[in-house]
Amino acid sequence: MAYVRLRTLVNRFEADLLTRALDQAGVNYFLRTYEDTAYDGLFTAREGWGAIWVAEDDQKWASGIIAQFEQAYGAALESE
Repeated sequence: MAYVRLRTLVNRFEADLLTRALDQAGVNYFLRTYEDTAYDGLFTAREGWGAIWVAEDDQKWASGIIAQFEQAYGAALESE
């Protein structure tokens, strides 16, 4: 099964909200974080905190969930 990158994540809070929504919808995904204490955040500065990857079959459905998330929480995350 092929996976595609759905979204780059800013922080753990955003990851928790999105993964909970994807879990409830039954979307097939995995979360990849770029935290690495050995390099003191080198990769998080360049790559973001992490990324959500979804199965190609679920991409359209997951994109709709992300759009709803953006409407509800987008302004709050930008003001941080």
